[in-house]
Amino acid sequence: MTRAFRPPSVPLLAGLLACSGAAALCCEVVWMRRLALATGSTGVAATLTLAVYMAGLGLGGWWAGGRIWRAAPRGYGLLEFGLGAWALLFPWLLGLLAPPLRAGPPWCAWFAAILLLPPGFLAGATLPAVAGALRSGREVGLLYATNTAGAVLGVLAGPLVLFSALGLRGTELAAAATSALVGAVALGLAQPGVVAGPPAIPEAGTSPRAALVAAAVAGFAAMALELCWTRLAALLVGASVYAMAGVLAVVLAAVAVGALLGRRGTPEHTVQHGLVCLGGLTVLGTWTYGALPHGLALAWRLGGAAALLPAGLALLGLAMAGAPVASGVVFSAAIRRVGGDATRAAGRILAVNTLGGVLGAALAGLVLVPWLGLQVVVGVVGVGALLAGLLLPPWPPGAPGWRGRAALAALGVGAALLGPSWDAQLYAVGIYHRIGELTDLSPRAVEAFAHEGWDLRLYQDGRTATVAVGESRRTGNRWLSINGKIDASTGFDMRTQELSGELPVRLAAAARGRPVEHAVVVGLASGVTAARALGAGAAQVTVIEIEPAVVRAAGFFGSVNAGLLGDPRAVVVEADARAWLARPGPRVPVIVSEPSNPWITGVSNLFTREYWELARGRLEPGGVFCQWVQLYSLPPDALRALVATFLEVFPDAWLVETIPGADALLLAAPAFPADLGVTPLLDPAGLRRFAAGARLNTDDRPWVELEAPRWLYRPTSELNREALLLASDP
Repeated sequence: MTRAFRPPSVPLLAGLLACSGAAALCCEVVWMRRLALATGSTGVAATLTLAVYMAGLGLGGWWAGGRIWRAAPRGYGLLEFGLGAWALLFPWLLGLLAPPLRAGPPWCAWFAAILLLPPGFLAGATLPAVAGALRSGREVGLLYATNTAGAVLGVLAGPLVLFSALGLRGTELAAAATSALVGAVALGLAQPGVVAGPPAIPEAGTSPRAALVAAAVAGFAAMALELCWTRLAALLVGASVYAMAGVLAVVLAAVAVGALLGRRGTPEHTVQHGLVCLGGLTVLGTWTYGALPHGLALAWRLGGAAALLPAGLALLGLAMAGAPVASGVVFSAAIRRVGGDATRAAGRILAVNTLGGVLGAALAGLVLVPWLGLQVVVGVVGVGALLAGLLLPPWPPGAPGWRGRAALAALGVGAALLGPSWDAQLYAVGIYHRIGELTDLSPRAVEAFAHEGWDLRLYQDGRTATVAVGESRRTGNRWLSINGKIDASTGFDMRTQELSGELPVRLAAAARGRPVEHAVVVGLASGVTAARALGAGAAQVTVIEIEPAVVRAAGFFGSVNAGLLGDPRAVVVEADARAWLARPGPRVPVIVSEPSNPWITGVSNLFTREYWELARGRLEPGGVFCQWVQLYSLPPDALRALVATFLEVFPDAWLVETIPGADALLLAAPAFPADLGVTPLLDPAGLRRFAAGARLNTDDRPWVELEAPRWLYRPTSELNREALLLASDP
């Protein structure tokens, strides 16, 4: 006699799936960071990494949906144990795979993303494996909703609690322990007992192909839109780790709500209406884009700096207009419409939905956004989803006929074409970053700040960021902004840009007793720093720049960068700085690092011990390394941590204040001659006094990235300058 297993209660399985979702998203966030650190975070690399993981999800769902899980909780438990084991092994496997891949051409390093395929496969198989214990597609929709709700907790728990308390490795271990606990409970549920109930009864099987198409379209739209909304968040509230996690959490929470709603009603109605709503709501959401910065100004007036991020996320939820909810509705209802047993339905829908998402993320991130711009891509995706829902056969009795559907299609297309155009100037100035400077935050004043007195020379949504160039009509000051934050100008910033290029080259020439043959500059910006390095005597300069749009923007600064882009002595390499430094290559006498601020996620990894160790490995003995650091909007403990970490790698270092209270340079050099015309504020002994007792900022514990965003609107310039001056006096 074949032994069967008593099916566990649906609420208990829902709780396990919630814990599973939290652990999986914690791991996914950590693994994405690890791969970015090891192989680079260019637009192509980031998109490929996400695509590989999602492809694993789809393949796992398809495989699991085709199996007969006679003891569903047991199979689910084994899958969770596999995920926990992979979390334990991931850093070790990456350490084995990344170095040989970096030895080849630059694109070879991207193949390290293959490490995300097995955990993606295991995670994708979990829902179909659990579905074997269920009786209907409605119950599968409930488990999908709770699994997604758990993912929201996982996304938020990382940056808010776990990264700071446990570090990346500790977060992995906590997630592995959670997966192991879930697996143990699932195995414990698989006790011999009565035969499980009859197989799931199909609620609808009239058009499974239409349900699969709808799920694929919803997956494509959801991932393309999520990428666009993340980019919109960077423009609206800045690209901090909290903003990026918050956007993903909002999207996932909305999908979970939609999955619960999709369990209701007739599946034929729900699938098609959900897809139509997904498209229509997406298009309507674009009408709010011009009002979002004004909503941010209102939040500042009502609640100050503490209200900005919550208000920004609420505004982004408004801009989403309920489209993620509709995506969850389509997924849940499609499982019911496919029919057949719950396991097969869940596996097939999960597979096509996820693989559609892979295509959506790849096309949007690599092609559509750089080509068409954010708002146009959102509109195109919305109209596409709307048309797919209207054309999807067969429509149920009582639904609008062809004339009605044609009218709805025309309405959607008209809303997309006739809606407000993208206000590039409003986003180029970065209201979120300048809001503390405005005394009047009324809509009229915000509009005047964004549009009057200057001209927009360039605005481009690049692969990794949005880049703009503006020019003041009164002073002629030309500036470059990335995601709304000004990173270079021909006015206030010039002294920092010039000394960043001149001082390291002159220090290296004095230490070596001969001219500098080659200097490397991390971050192109206006190109002034690289030009000054050449002007100070460097025979050749290699500039590492991750965003192609910045290269185009640098062309607008030819009058101050001596036509750098046309200079045969200058080579611009579009690459991730850490990946470039990690690859084998000749050592150089000078490296200058001037990325944007350390509170920006993706940039913060250029202020850690591991990054500076990579740079030291590419320096000649006695070479000079220069690191720009900010004194404004940075907590004193964070500045001390950066200095302490720098000294851990470069014990002989000097600090030069280029703009009092604003910018400083950390210079690792054997000596600092007195004839350079610049006097260091702190010598190595002074820096050690300043940094005494400070914690280190590392890849595993990136606490500056976690702490700095909380100080973005606090006046810290004088605090930091006073601390530096105090350390200068023994």
